Amino acid sequence: MFALRIQVEDETALNALRQIQARGHHITPLLMQIGESETTLTKQRFMTSTAPDGSHWAANSQTTYLKLLGGKHVNQSGKINARGSNRVQSKRPLILSGQLMNQIHWQLAGSSAVDIGTNIIYGRTQQYGAGQGAFGRDSRNHPIPWGRIPARPFLGESAQGNQAIIRLAIAYLGNGI
Repeated sequence: MFALRIQVEDETALNALRQIQARGHHITPLLMQIGESETTLTKQRFMTSTAPDGSHWAANSQTTYLKLLGGKHVNQSGKINARGSNRVQSKRPLILSGQLMNQIHWQLAGSSAVDIGTNIIYGRTQQYGAGQGAFGRDSRNHPIPWGRIPARPFLGESAQGNQAIIRLAIAYLGNGI
């Protein structure tokens, strides 16, 4: 699984987690809640095409749209025609099929960490981007990928995630652990 380990740097969130750890309590239930929360937040970012830092993902390129539409929605100059444009209006980056978004999962990483990631092979490329030809060439000597793929970070620390961790940790502390 491609996973990104998120190091929480928000001091309030860290203090809440340190309090729990200092008490020497078993935090697996809290980690499981954090995993569920972070997975949900990550999937929600796909619907708004935003990175964990709030920036918007790069739009799909004309080339991507042309590959999706095929020749019937292209005018004589090679541009997408009005009918094709209408078909791609709702196509947001990274959710053309929904496969990547639907394969975001969490798993415990020992007794003090949780990993959020995906088992989709192209997840790393979408997270970090790739240059044209970064993965070599196909049997017809075409570059893989055929063009530059911009980074569209979907995994990582977010302000909303930090606030959720704080709320979960405080609730966990309040349950008399």
